[in-house]
Amino acid sequence: MLEAIEEVLAWSAVFNHGLTEEEVHQHLAARATLEDVKAALETAATAVQTGGRWHLTTFDFDVDIDTARRQFAHAHLEEVGPVLSQLAASPTVEAMAITGSVAAGVNDKDGDVDLLILARPGHVWRVRALAIHLQHNVDGGHRICPNMVLDRSMLDLRRSTYAAREMAMMRPLKGDGVLIELLDANPWFEEELPNASMRDRLNLPSPSGGMPWWWSVMRAPVTGRWAERWEAGRRIRELQSASTSHEATYSKDRCIGHENAHRSRIEGTMAHILSEVRT
Repeated sequence: MLEAIEEVLAWSAVFNHGLTEEEVHQHLAARATLEDVKAALETAATAVQTGGRWHLTTFDFDVDIDTARRQFAHAHLEEVGPVLSQLAASPTVEAMAITGSVAAGVNDKDGDVDLLILARPGHVWRVRALAIHLQHNVDGGHRICPNMVLDRSMLDLRRSTYAAREMAMMRPLKGDGVLIELLDANPWFEEELPNASMRDRLNLPSPSGGMPWWWSVMRAPVTGRWAERWEAGRRIRELQSASTSHEATYSKDRCIGHENAHRSRIEGTMAHILSEVRT
């Protein structure tokens, strides 16, 4: 179990934060009880606890910096809450969750709030257009990053421990049952993280406003289907031509904008951290 614990702590070190015993257990790529994890942490020569959070002995964990980043995450959630409510109010958004660092409870001062959106079938690019509109036109919207918009009928994802941890971290905002369908559609999730489960939903405040005038056109049966084809065609061409990442996917049923190669970058950094720990 020691190697699995070191791997989890190396993953958390990439994001510059420590983990509670429960979080280590949640993200461990090995089946274990929480008591087993606690005992292993207490005896691990490569792990240490500071301020109630576990980290590698080679990682310079600063409690004050961690506290500040947690305060930023809380403040950013407060800032974007009304915008998220406005987006979630559309029935074409069947499920939505916060992912990334804010889901983990930390963020940088100028950090984004990453979103996973599961759209009604045939509405991926219309829903993305709505999210981008709110991002640019509503107070607090500048901080949201709708970097994953999926058709809820096409929920299979590329297998990786990184992807499993992203799903384990997500904080539901809407559509808990649909998000469970996402986990069920990727049975490797439980194989990668056998101790993980979906987290509790975050409560949203009142919406910041109504929908833009063009949204009724986008949702109408005939004009909506035309709008989806038009928006998908132009955006897919635009994004694919500018893409430099093999991790990004732009198709009619999904928009996954991982342009900075999250998974490859994180896995490379983890390998470097682990090599320092184990030498």
